[in-house]
Amino acid sequence: MSGPGIQLPPDDPRIKILNIIRPPAFFLLCAGSLSILFNVLQVVLFIFKIPSPFAPAEAAQAGGVFELSWYFVLSVTAAILCGTLAVWAALSAMQLKGYGLATLGAITALFPSLPACFISVPVAVWMLFTLRRDGVREAFRN
Repeated sequence: MSGPGIQLPPDDPRIKILNIIRPPAFFLLCAGSLSILFNVLQVVLFIFKIPSPFAPAEAAQAGGVFELSWYFVLSVTAAILCGTLAVWAALSAMQLKGYGLATLGAITALFPSLPACFISVPVAVWMLFTLRRDGVREAFRN
């Protein structure tokens, strides 16, 4: 079998579970990466004082950029941490290691970080439902 993660022989009993867990784990990896990317981009836009493309033209000409606030700092920091946890959990799930980490990563992917939340929320729910299937927890133990 090709793809990221652990490579099991065809006669291994965990191969069925790996085939079940690999798609949502891969998409969780993508969603976490997008969350990190969008939030780093938001910080770069703030540092270089680039106005938002969604701001009205008058506000952009008057220097209408993000203002440093605790909300901005906390939301960007939390989103980057949640994205990092989601990526780490997805990589761990592809190796069939760390059931608790995979669950935590899927839960943290539910953190509403725009615009990545439109992708990460359905993927996280899919991952959580997949982790609750019969035999998945036992495959992570072996």
